Amino acid sequence: MLRFLRPNIPEHLSDEQLLADYLGGNSRALGLLYERYMPMVYGVCLKILKDSGKAEDAVMGIYESLTKKVKEHEIGAFRGWLYVLARNYCLMEWRKNQRKPTDHIAPEEMVRYDAVEQAFEYELPRETSSLERCLAELTDQQRTCVQWFYYEDKSYKEIAEIMAEDLGKVRSYIQNGKRNLRICMERNG
Repeated sequence: MLRFLRPNIPEHLSDEQLLADYLGGNSRALGLLYERYMPMVYGVCLKILKDSGKAEDAVMGIYESLTKKVKEHEIGAFRGWLYVLARNYCLMEWRKNQRKPTDHIAPEEMVRYDAVEQAFEYELPRETSSLERCLAELTDQQRTCVQWFYYEDKSYKEIAEIMAEDLGKVRSYIQNGKRNLRICMERNG
């Protein structure tokens, strides 16, 4: 079982300071920062994977991916960003475990359940056709941004560059698209 002891984490250093130290070359700073939120990450993993062993493995896997992703993304609030990273990581693990060897679905036909779950706060939908219908009802900009953000894990900045749009507009397209998806899914039961 993972131990959640609080090592010598300098409480006076903020998340932002530790993150800046890591980006400045202090690899220990990221470890200290991650340990600060390890109980939260473990809780997210346990909730999704429903197995303590798999949750512990996921906590370690998330740290490994964290070392790369921290350098690739502009992080405003580390705790929230880490929560989303942990959730997406565990959802991907959960989906891998749900696949059967006889599943022969082309990647473009697969539904990104994490996009649906972020838009809704209830169980993952069993039927994908209503999600596909609701995606088709979005405006072109909303659908494109939502698909790139959730299906292809592109950042707001990457989408803005591809679309030659303002970052605020891209954020608006994604937020409005999520809201419209939620409304459509509720309307369709």
